[in-house]
Amino acid sequence: MKVKMNVFTVWDYLVFFAVLLMSTTIGVYFAVTGRKKKSEGEYLMAGKRMTVIPIAISTTVSYVSAIAMLGKPAEMYNQGAAFVLQTAGMALGCLVTALIIVPLLYPLQITSAFEYLEIRFKSRTARLVGTTMLIISQLIYIATVSFGPSTAFNIVTGFPVEATLVVMAAISTFYTSIGGIKAVIWTDVLQCLIMVSAVLAVTIQGCLKVGGLSTVFEINDEWGRLKIFNFDPDPTVRHSFWSLIIGGSVAWLRVSGISQASVLRYKSLPTIRKAQMSTLGTMVLVSFISLCCLLCGIVLFAYYVTRDCDPVGKKLVHSSNQLMPFFVMETLSYPFVPGLFISALFSGALSTVSSSLNALAAVTWEDFLKPVLEHKMKPKNKLYVIQGLVILFGCLMLACGFIVKNLEGTILQVSLSLTGATSGPITGMFLLGAFFPWANAKGVIVGSLTALGFSFWIAVAAYVTGVPRDKFTFPNGTCSEYFSNDSVIGLTTTIFPNTTTPESVLTHHEKTGLEILYSISYMWYQPLSVLVTIWVGLIISFLTGANKIDDIPTEYQIPLASRVLCCLPISWQKKLNCNREFEDPKAICERLEAKEEDRRNGHCRMVDKTNLVEFSNRIYSPEETNLHGDNGDL
Repeated sequence: MKVKMNVFTVWDYLVFFAVLLMSTTIGVYFAVTGRKKKSEGEYLMAGKRMTVIPIAISTTVSYVSAIAMLGKPAEMYNQGAAFVLQTAGMALGCLVTALIIVPLLYPLQITSAFEYLEIRFKSRTARLVGTTMLIISQLIYIATVSFGPSTAFNIVTGFPVEATLVVMAAISTFYTSIGGIKAVIWTDVLQCLIMVSAVLAVTIQGCLKVGGLSTVFEINDEWGRLKIFNFDPDPTVRHSFWSLIIGGSVAWLRVSGISQASVLRYKSLPTIRKAQMSTLGTMVLVSFISLCCLLCGIVLFAYYVTRDCDPVGKKLVHSSNQLMPFFVMETLSYPFVPGLFISALFSGALSTVSSSLNALAAVTWEDFLKPVLEHKMKPKNKLYVIQGLVILFGCLMLACGFIVKNLEGTILQVSLSLTGATSGPITGMFLLGAFFPWANAKGVIVGSLTALGFSFWIAVAAYVTGVPRDKFTFPNGTCSEYFSNDSVIGLTTTIFPNTTTPESVLTHHEKTGLEILYSISYMWYQPLSVLVTIWVGLIISFLTGANKIDDIPTEYQIPLASRVLCCLPISWQKKLNCNREFEDPKAICERLEAKEEDRRNGHCRMVDKTNLVEFSNRIYSPEETNLHGDNGDL
């Protein structure tokens, strides 16, 4: 019996373009309604007037993108259910963020996350090194993210990948540049609903086709796909308990707490408690969506076992990234559903791209341009510059997308290997500053650059050499019911040229020489680069003159004992905190906000239109002077 493949209908196109129109409309709405009161703070952080649930949703979908919707099911199909432990690592990373990272960064009067590096290490160079790493990492990441749905759209419609990349870049750049963070957040909420609906539709349909969820698990168990716990400490094991939990938690510590997109979101909330609540909300949402995507993978495997067919091995698709759209076009023949799925892929990509564009514009303005241009420009012109930066990065993303198009491998591989190389050193810089008061500027700069070189070396070498992995078995039927079907031909467009099949990738052989180093699991890239940053940073700091423990204000440090071991007696906590007194984060918020308000308004009162500014001819008492700085300057 030949398999009848569906085609993209007029109704599917209507759903697809309706989603794009709604995303654009949200940006136009916030641009129109907020144009009279739009300022730099309003544009980047919504004036700190957002609420918890939209922020939690926005943070989630900013990083649960088309890569997750295509890559995670492909991973489960190829390698079994072990990857589910990474979800536990993600949740742990979000929990640690709520406990220690948010209380550190939220009270500080900063827009750029990397401003922390400057005030902690008293070094503008440290700040710019971190910012540069972020820009490179984010451009690679969003280029990869945008490429995934572009190829899926090409599979089901034949629309050129290049043209789809241009459309996606134009839409995300447009609504981000005119609407600011509010447009990004509320568009993310819409896109999250679409993504969840599509993933659930695929999962439910697959279960129905197979015979129920219990049958799905039975089939996967029979094929040895449900072996989750592997406690082997060998770092070359691709997915072990340790690599997935530790690697996942370190990655999501950065994603949910240190990344510029997340910092802008939780700082758009009015209180530190709400910022922590939003992070915990992100933990719940990201775990749910991730588990749904992973469940899709084992559902797909069970379905194709029942058909005795491996679409990847039999070249029905040239990459496992194509499995989800292939399955949708085969089984979901209901009106609007294929359009909903493709819309979900685009929604995931648009949410990530728009968040990253907003974050890139923020750090570029705050870290590179603001110190030079702030006093030379009117507030309105500053906003125009930030909007221009969004457009610039949108164009750079498009250029990177055309480069990614020519790379080999899966989108999950490209994303995790290349962007992970810069993410680890960034995390290491923040942790070095937060936990080790002895670390100085030379240490953090040398440590992060060393880790960057180390991680890039391993990531690129592993990507190029394609170190073999252990083999999993797949159905070995002929898939004859799929051949001689004209509809299938349009679904076999190669996502990545020269991609390899599971049979050729997952063979085993003895590793020798540098191949042992190159075969370290990609899940260890970020933890290793964090450790390299900290180790080298401390060594260089002590060689060049480390700080004394009391040289660094406690507001720039994390009292680990007080945050994590709060059940211990206060006297024990104090000893574990090196006998240093740490101020409550809420008190830091109030003190720094009062100081900032005083800086802005304390001396700028006008007597009347005919008089000079009051402070210009005023002699201050020593007590009053101390309120505004040792020399009385603003």
